[in-house]
Amino acid sequence: MNWIQSLTKAIQYIENNLTAEITANDIANHLYSSNAHFQRVFSLATGITIGDYIRNRRLSLAGQDLIHPKNRIIDIAMKYQYDSQESFTKAFARFHGITPYSARKHSHRLKYFRPLTINITIKGGFDTMSEKFESMEKLCETLALGKLNSEPAHIYWGYSHKVYAVTTTRGKYAVKALNPQRQTQESAIFTEKIVGIAAKRVNAVPAKTFDGKTVWEVDGQLYLVFDWIEGEEVEYDDITPEHSRIMGSVLADIHQTDFSALNIPNEPATRTHIADWKFYLQKGEENSAAWVGLLGKHIEMLADCQAKALEASNSLTDKNVVGHGCLDPRHAIWQGYTPYLVDWEDAGMTNPLYDFLNTAIHWSEHGSEKDKGRFLAFAHGYGAKNKFPGANWQNVLYKRYLEPLDWLEFSLEMWLKEPENRQKWAEQAESMIREAIGYSDRIEKLEQWLIEI
Repeated sequence: MNWIQSLTKAIQYIENNLTAEITANDIANHLYSSNAHFQRVFSLATGITIGDYIRNRRLSLAGQDLIHPKNRIIDIAMKYQYDSQESFTKAFARFHGITPYSARKHSHRLKYFRPLTINITIKGGFDTMSEKFESMEKLCETLALGKLNSEPAHIYWGYSHKVYAVTTTRGKYAVKALNPQRQTQESAIFTEKIVGIAAKRVNAVPAKTFDGKTVWEVDGQLYLVFDWIEGEEVEYDDITPEHSRIMGSVLADIHQTDFSALNIPNEPATRTHIADWKFYLQKGEENSAAWVGLLGKHIEMLADCQAKALEASNSLTDKNVVGHGCLDPRHAIWQGYTPYLVDWEDAGMTNPLYDFLNTAIHWSEHGSEKDKGRFLAFAHGYGAKNKFPGANWQNVLYKRYLEPLDWLEFSLEMWLKEPENRQKWAEQAESMIREAIGYSDRIEKLEQWLIEI
């Protein structure tokens, strides 16, 4: 069987099993091929990993199912092999750019990812690249990366920066276009110094250096260039206790790394800023924002949680370490069970107990018994290298409110500043309100799990 027939057969097998449990190994066995060989051929031929392809097809079909009002979100989540509505909602929002709740009202914004068809097309001659990527061409020319083979493909890495997969005549790269609202040139340069030291102990992915520089400006836009890492992100539903244990061990290694050469101040400044939720509510009401009802209903709870979180945060300022800052599943690219850590923009001094809890939650999440197993596996991986003497877990748990609340305030601020992107920021704001509410419901259970470690 030639490779075109094999891939065609694989795609048909996937289409027939999108609502069943299916792995790359299942497909390879169906083709009488080795798993590694099949995944390599599929990725090279299609430009997408098998995991991403299956996920895109499922989420595409899920969007079509949501158009029918009688279909419940939880039923659609189960149909496409998500084990909770919350994990489905996160994956759905990353793919479509809107939440399942919004999809029923804004079905015109749903994306459709069609099944692949395999054929051979030969292209040649000169292609004119769209104006949008002219600056990327200039960057590649300036840094001698080679000529672009095709238009750079946008990789979704959240709302902070835009990252592109760039394939040239000399290789493949990940190119990050910095969002000045989130990171300046100076802070990006300093971040790369942190990554450079971390890379001596863990698989941190640093930006490439050209003529001693890591940050380059082209047409007013700042860029960082990274070597492309072949591998896959692990979706929440696919995280195993072993993934969690490994990430706990990696976090312990980061915390034990000596960053003293960078002279980072050991104690963060005391936080006193309280978000003016009523101001944002007023602005939202003036513009009939979709998130107004949700914010208005929970505004007192959010204010109370932020006050408790700030008090807890200011009590956890001693014995700090350097951390990644946002070591969630989006920021680890896996080759088998070896993770490569990307996107260190939030790296800096942090309380180790808080960083432990926050990262453990990222690798377990929702509060089921399955999540408890992942949480404890993360704790065991970390605890094998770092201990938890005299831990005040209540303060650590309260401080964790700051993550969704800080992101909520940032999203509302960007909603005001970027009218052209209001839909995106409105959905992010709604997501963060729901995350804060959900975390409030989980605190007691998390405290019980922490007692067990």
